[in-house]
Amino acid sequence: MRALLLAGLLMAVASLSGCGGEPMEPGVVALVNGRPVTLKTLEFVHGLKLYVQPGGEGEELKRLKSEYGQALAVLVVESLVAQELERRGLEPGEADVLRAETALRDGYPGNAFELTMAEEGVEPAIWRERLRARLAMDTLVAQVLRPRVVITPMEVQAYYKEHSREFAQPAAVKFLRIESKNAESLKKALDAAAKAKDPVDLLTVFDDVSIQTQAGTVESLPRKWRDTLAGLKPGQSGPVGAGGAGFQALLLLERSEPRVEGVTQVYPLVEKRLAEAKLSAEFSAWLEKALSGAVLQISPALVPEKGGG
Repeated sequence: MRALLLAGLLMAVASLSGCGGEPMEPGVVALVNGRPVTLKTLEFVHGLKLYVQPGGEGEELKRLKSEYGQALAVLVVESLVAQELERRGLEPGEADVLRAETALRDGYPGNAFELTMAEEGVEPAIWRERLRARLAMDTLVAQVLRPRVVITPMEVQAYYKEHSREFAQPAAVKFLRIESKNAESLKKALDAAAKAKDPVDLLTVFDDVSIQTQAGTVESLPRKWRDTLAGLKPGQSGPVGAGGAGFQALLLLERSEPRVEGVTQVYPLVEKRLAEAKLSAEFSAWLEKALSGAVLQISPALVPEKGGG
């Protein structure tokens, strides 16, 4: 959805023919239905904290035009989202922003949050503005777009039928790779492990033997290991051979056979995939409509040049 957002906004910006309009106030790089987008916010979103000398904003914007294009697209769409929510009476209030801020602060001990903000040169007002924009986007998706998305059982069945291979679980194994510089020490450890209820616990008492637990699909293993494990039952170890720290052996712990998950087992996953695809389409449709009725004024320094970036 983010890629569609950026592509749509950049195309809209590039196609603007009347970018002049009324002169913008200093520090303003765009107007979205008359609502300003500031250079300070643009720099913050882009991740740059550049000092712009008084009177030099035009040159600075020209130099950063290509880099700031996508950041500007994000800010334009966020402004459209905010205006949409205001019309619907759904915009996040101060209490919503405070709750979100408190939740984030709770993840930092003491005054670490304030120190981090200060060290990174983040202005609290700009940070809260970005937090409000995130809450607004979440609200648009949850309360405006998501209710339009309906997934039927027939759609789930059709998707599962077409993509059934994606839900196949290949054969997998969990095993121990046991190593030692001394072959006899390794053999003694394996003999003891064969009599133990839990070979992992027993093997750790051998100072000159190291163990490593590994797991993965059978096909992902080296052919030599695959062939060795194929002939073992859980609890059994293969022959001692050269490798690792000097000598090594494999001890099988678990084996799972290949299987295909049924539609009942993967229903939530399929439903989620379909919902995401439909939600992306709903967002694209909303964005196209919002742009078609919007009055955008972009600083000429940020409008892509014809025939190039």
